[in-house]
Amino acid sequence: MNNKLRIINGSDDNERLYTIEEMNKFQQSLISGWELQQRAVGYTEESIALNLRNIKEFLELIDKYIWDITPEDVDKFYANLVGRNLAHSTRRKYQSNISTFLNYLRTRKSLEIYQKIGVTVPDVFDQFNKFFHRRDDNDIKVVPPKKEIVDIFFDFLIEEMKYSRKYKTVARDYVFFKLLGLLGIRINELTMVDVSDVRFDLGTTEIGKINIRYGKGSRGTGPKQRWVPLINGSRKLLEWYLKNVHVLFNGNYENEIPLFLTESGDRVTRDAMRANLARREKKAGIPESERFSAHQLRHAFATDLAGRGVDILTISKLLGHSNIATTAGYLDASSDYIEKRIKVAQRKWKQELLELEDE
Repeated sequence: MNNKLRIINGSDDNERLYTIEEMNKFQQSLISGWELQQRAVGYTEESIALNLRNIKEFLELIDKYIWDITPEDVDKFYANLVGRNLAHSTRRKYQSNISTFLNYLRTRKSLEIYQKIGVTVPDVFDQFNKFFHRRDDNDIKVVPPKKEIVDIFFDFLIEEMKYSRKYKTVARDYVFFKLLGLLGIRINELTMVDVSDVRFDLGTTEIGKINIRYGKGSRGTGPKQRWVPLINGSRKLLEWYLKNVHVLFNGNYENEIPLFLTESGDRVTRDAMRANLARREKKAGIPESERFSAHQLRHAFATDLAGRGVDILTISKLLGHSNIATTAGYLDASSDYIEKRIKVAQRKWKQELLELEDE
């Protein structure tokens, strides 16, 4: 793409001359169309930004237009990803973005591309360069944080609330990170929750539910909504937060009110909250080797429920997993989940036998 001019054989067999600027503008229009399509089906802004970034990174590395790429270009890009020691699941995400973008072009823009450039949308994936799902796509290697470390972290935030000049942001972070562990919600899901999504009136157990409208969809299917009951004392925590902390923030909103706001009144972002977690862990004096991520709190939630004998299907529903095998990957080898499930079943059978004897 270093030449200033390029001759294209159009569909009418007449040679046409395009400048690099015109070619770049045309490719950008194709990318913009894909961006609009993702927004139309409800992808989050964070997901759209990630998908666009991956496509841009691919095109910059191979230094070609999207209609010029070949299977060898994909091989070259993969080699670069492997050289950066990226996980298999991450490399597959890049493949998914490239493949989805090409499918969009093939379905929506093939005629326009042929009329302007004189080529068809390339098919660059085959049996030799296609990544498939495999076992390490699941989060089986994520280790839940130690309970004593998590306790140190939250005890530190409680003390910070007592003395910090920025009480409201410390309290906000305390509730945000606490909910990740109490409910097993993904960090991006929680940033997208609005005040109206918290429904204390729902459910027959009188604990209420929270509406996760932007749950992670499987294999690029888009957001998947689910309702999560306010278990583990999360109802009381949210009632306190809404009454005493949320009201301290002045929001920049017209209709829906985000549950978690920045000091400037905007919705918090995933990256900002990740940075806040790392910064507060460091300030709490937690050794670097013991520091945990937001996702590890989600694993701690699953491990805790399994340890209490909750069945794996229920845990799967709470986590928003489409495949129960993914949930199984959240339970580490030290978990005595199966043994506890047997004990629960034995107690149930014993109770049923006693009831039959009393009849």
